[in-house]
Amino acid sequence: MLKRYLVPLVYILFAIVMLLGTGESRQRKAAWFGRTILIPYVGSVRSLQSAQSLKAEVMALQNEMTRYQLHNLELINRLKEYTQAQSVNFAMESTRFVLAELIGYSGAFHERNLIINKGKGSRINVNDPVISPHGIIGKIILVSDTYSVILPLNNPQFQLPVMDQATSVQGILQSDINGKLFMNMIRLSSQISVGDTIVTSNLSKLFPKGFPVGRIRRIQESRDNLFISAEITPFAQIENLEHVFVLERREEEYRQ
Repeated sequence: MLKRYLVPLVYILFAIVMLLGTGESRQRKAAWFGRTILIPYVGSVRSLQSAQSLKAEVMALQNEMTRYQLHNLELINRLKEYTQAQSVNFAMESTRFVLAELIGYSGAFHERNLIINKGKGSRINVNDPVISPHGIIGKIILVSDTYSVILPLNNPQFQLPVMDQATSVQGILQSDINGKLFMNMIRLSSQISVGDTIVTSNLSKLFPKGFPVGRIRRIQESRDNLFISAEITPFAQIENLEHVFVLERREEEYRQ
């Protein structure tokens, strides 16, 4: 109850004090009030208003700077995509492709599939081959409206006919559970050597012939001594991918 009437009471007492005395004393009191209370109060109000206005300007500038930063980031990403599209270091002839961005993974670590940000809306289909600027990546195994899933070449479920670029020796590209790549089913006495380049085979209908796969790191005989196995170091590093190219396949191509 006291708080309710406190402010009016203060105003009344102040008015009484200001009215008491002669005209000269009232002027002195008014001058003192102006110097000690009114002018500092008005200055404080103006400073507060100025600070609020400055704060609003700072927020507006921060918003504008954020918009510019986002726009610059978008331009940087577009430039990176364009650079990726121009950096394929092997012949693709007239093959059509869709440039897609890697956005995630699915599956266990040793069987991780790749998720990209393009799907049916970009005319991507199951079994479309996928490459990077350096070599093959895998194939599409699932397609939705807005994303697709890639089975990469270092997944144990992926197999592909490949060959030695120099001698045309044929074999099957396979991966073990740890993601190591091998060219298996190579006949004994075949002309292959450490350092040879392995490319996609003419027997494959998944990839066009001659797409780079990797380089032979080591050669060993199989346990039954009937075949040779070559460990392959892939040209494309799956763990470092940002963008990939999904190649368009002809309707009649449905087997590896």
